[in-house]
Amino acid sequence: MHANRVDHAVRRRYSLRTSLLWLVAVCILPAVSVSVSLAIAHYRLLRDQIHHGTVMLAHQVAAELDRELAGIESGLRVLATSSDLTSGNLAGFHKDASDALTSQVVQNYVLVDRQGRQVLNTLRPPGAPLPVSGTPTAIVRIFDTGAPALSDLFIGPVAGEPLVALGVPVYRGNDIAYALAMGMKPAVVGAIVDRQTPPAGWTIAVLDGAGNIVAANGSPGGGQSRPALREAIAAATEGSLEVRADDGTAIITSFSRSSAWPWSVAVGVPRSVLEHRLFWVIFRVGFGALAALGLGLWLASGIVRRVTTSVRDLNNAALAMAKGEPVVLPGVQFAEADAVGAAILEASRAMATVQQQAYHDPLTGLANRALFEEAFARQLALSERTDSPFAVLAIDLDEFKGVNDQQGHAAGDAVLRMAAERITGTVRASDVPARMGGDEFSVLLVDTNRDEAVQTAERLVTALSQPYPGVTAAVSASVGIAIYHSADKPEDLLDAADRALYRAKGAGKKRAVLGVEPD
Repeated sequence: MHANRVDHAVRRRYSLRTSLLWLVAVCILPAVSVSVSLAIAHYRLLRDQIHHGTVMLAHQVAAELDRELAGIESGLRVLATSSDLTSGNLAGFHKDASDALTSQVVQNYVLVDRQGRQVLNTLRPPGAPLPVSGTPTAIVRIFDTGAPALSDLFIGPVAGEPLVALGVPVYRGNDIAYALAMGMKPAVVGAIVDRQTPPAGWTIAVLDGAGNIVAANGSPGGGQSRPALREAIAAATEGSLEVRADDGTAIITSFSRSSAWPWSVAVGVPRSVLEHRLFWVIFRVGFGALAALGLGLWLASGIVRRVTTSVRDLNNAALAMAKGEPVVLPGVQFAEADAVGAAILEASRAMATVQQQAYHDPLTGLANRALFEEAFARQLALSERTDSPFAVLAIDLDEFKGVNDQQGHAAGDAVLRMAAERITGTVRASDVPARMGGDEFSVLLVDTNRDEAVQTAERLVTALSQPYPGVTAAVSASVGIAIYHSADKPEDLLDAADRALYRAKGAGKKRAVLGVEPD
């Protein structure tokens, strides 16, 4: 009898403990499991955000580098057609090239023969002895390829300092007589990098074809990139990886290769940035778990129900985001899940915003107004710094309304597409044609003076005034021209082009009119 009472007491004691442990476990373990899952999901989300941001920034800087080098190449090609050069008057060409030097862009001009020997160097007077070696291989290869070339970072044999060289062929008849190269200081590339505004802690580096660091933000450049990064760049045009710095720091790195040159742009973010943000997520999750432990004894059943519902809602939200579907903030019932749910919603909105920021007109494939204004702002900043010329053309299709009224909008859309093709076929690859809306177009003519802009505008009038197949209306084009001058108010340049366009319309259409220039 006594033994039975003892056994019963033991059973009651262990039954109570077991019940409490199971009660707490039922309350806490789901919360802990959800918290870990949410922390992992948040970590992946943050990692994906950083990956997307670094890839976009690397691509943006690479595109800007391409545009900058394209403008320099254009100037080189013009200089390569110098009459003194083609006639063999090297002394006269030496003067022409020296006069063309711009300290902000060009260190020197060098003329190289097929054996890689310097024939002329603007750092030395005409007839002075010049090095017979030291010319970058990429420049010598111009004689074989006939294409422009951009060298890796090298020490100039005359300048005695790090340089990069961009070269173009010099033709005499059908043969390449010389290679004309421009030596640039790495600071020129550094200026492009310094114009960027990355988040704190992010590093932007421009790499040459050999993986040398030409320029980086917060650094004078120089040195080699990590072997793993060089291998990744050799294998793909764009991507991401994690590399280790000399001090062992893990760096999340994205890269984008130039579409025109054997250079690349890399953007790095210390993994500690991601881990710091994750720490606070884990902290919030841990605090919630402790709170759940205190409340679990008398709210276990309710907490289990709320956790189950929240997990299902968060999972549905995550799946919707993964599929690109609209994400609705789940009706979670505890703070930690609500924080992660809000983060998922915020990330979904950010991704949707990025995806919706289209930079091209869907009908014509041309740049849209947003991209045109961005390109105009960059060109304006460059011209204000270097005083390089450029022009803006405002274009309107004459009698276009008659096409829509008589033949319908489908015919009007066909005219717009054909007009876009004619504009693209008339301007240079370095120029920026855009559809501003309706039948209005604009063209940004980089590195273009007054006469060149007028000639281009007249060619556009001719091209756009040709008959359009299947269209009965006599569609033509009017063009307004505005030229950048350092004395102008830059903000009025686009309005000046529009005003010139209205004058062209008022003067009888089908013509190009130059805006009023400053005295």
